[in-house]
Amino acid sequence: MKKKCFKILSKKIISLFLMLTIALGQSKNVYAEGDETSLPSTDQIHGIYVSAYVAGTKNMMEEMITHIDGSNINAVVIDVKNDEGNIVFDMKSDLIDKLGAKNILVKDMPGLIDTLHEHGVYTIARCVAFRDPYIKDVEPEWMLRTADGEIYEDNKGFNWMDPRNDDVCDYLIEVALSCKNAGFDEIQFDYVRFPTGITEEDLGMNGYGRRKAINDFVRTAHAKLKSSGMPLSLDVFGTVINSKVDRNIVGQEYSWLSMGCEYLSPMIYPSHYYEGTMGNDYPDLYPYETINAAMKYSETALKTVNPNGKRVQASVRPWLQGFTASYLKKYRQYEAKEVREQIKAVNDNGIDSWIIWNPSCKYPWEAFTE
Repeated sequence: MKKKCFKILSKKIISLFLMLTIALGQSKNVYAEGDETSLPSTDQIHGIYVSAYVAGTKNMMEEMITHIDGSNINAVVIDVKNDEGNIVFDMKSDLIDKLGAKNILVKDMPGLIDTLHEHGVYTIARCVAFRDPYIKDVEPEWMLRTADGEIYEDNKGFNWMDPRNDDVCDYLIEVALSCKNAGFDEIQFDYVRFPTGITEEDLGMNGYGRRKAINDFVRTAHAKLKSSGMPLSLDVFGTVINSKVDRNIVGQEYSWLSMGCEYLSPMIYPSHYYEGTMGNDYPDLYPYETINAAMKYSETALKTVNPNGKRVQASVRPWLQGFTASYLKKYRQYEAKEVREQIKAVNDNGIDSWIIWNPSCKYPWEAFTE
């Protein structure tokens, strides 16, 4: 009872702090780089994914917040540019209005963010970066093309924007800055990569070229966002940490990217590793062991560009598995026990930040108790 009362009191203090900050005319982003006194601490983020549909549905979001209040969850990742390429709230941007990309699923995003802040919740805007099935008909010159000049389409029928295109970079930065203006504390780029199905012959670009293109985009975007005070996080494939083949395919050089953002979020879901890797025959069956191995690979990779730990480098905040991969030949039901095992593996490697992914936004809340 004392612990619960203390948590409620702490959230009220956070709310008062936020109100005072805004009243003094400061930015709503009180978790700026270098501010280690703000709560929740950005090195202790315990987050969950919230789709735009859930965020925009009043009763569902109220239920979500009620669960959050009774747990140790202190952050949410909310879609802002979704998998369909749609902008899900009114960003009040001339560029975005011109593109016509809006499909308003969250009618009052600033109001929702204010409510989440009142509950002591750190807000992260998820922006699906280069996979974009919408933009093709509006700005075809922005699209990734094959070596013969055709607009690329992946095996699911999705088109992708070209990471090398300056207009694409400006568009994604505009989305990020619009999220800052709405009150979000951080922007997170997902799908910041090349598609998995396109070959070197298709694209006319080798692995190094892809890795350089993604890294160049990240550095450009980060410089502009950093000057505005908006922290940047990147979602990356978990397999790129220890597989050069995968790094070359998608263009994500894990160690390089760690030098161009505030937070690096490898998607180290046990279900996403190949059979016989990570020291296990079927990695999905071993949540602790698989995550433990992934975190050790991560530490080793990051040291290649920062061996003495003296350079400014991203903090690692991994995505963990909150879903059951029933499509696998051998899989495990992922419930509270499996989620806790993954969190323990992260903690045992000296990190106390993580985010849970479940596309249905249904979580085993008993896993998130003090």
